[in-house]
Amino acid sequence: MMLLPKPAARANQLDDNMIPLINIVFLMLIFFMIAGQLTASELITIQPPTSQQQSPIEEHDAVLLVSATAVLALDDALVEANALADSLQRKIADSKDPQTFKLLVKTDANVMATELTDLLKQVRAAGILKVSLATQSLTDRHD
Repeated sequence: MMLLPKPAARANQLDDNMIPLINIVFLMLIFFMIAGQLTASELITIQPPTSQQQSPIEEHDAVLLVSATAVLALDDALVEANALADSLQRKIADSKDPQTFKLLVKTDANVMATELTDLLKQVRAAGILKVSLATQSLTDRHD
């Protein structure tokens, strides 16, 4: 009878158990990258006014956010109320076609109508003729 030497214990046996775990982690990462949906959060939290008529939001060149406390944000940058017209004129100058520049205004439902009117006067003074006001339907309201 011939004696065979005992096989030496593998030194990297612990590493072999980690490979399936790493594969599972990468598969989960790929799944969440494909299945997940990322949306950009807005700089200012607002609750838009409700409307019974809804039309789809058209493409726009800039977004103006107006909070209930009269804080303004133009394309994710805070803007002072007295500098709004200048900021809008810079946006118009940077656009491809200044004549078709479209502004989307997302305002909080608690903004007074007089404040909104003053704001829209500044928008018109900047030279913007196409303005849309974002609203939400009664069924989408998140009170």
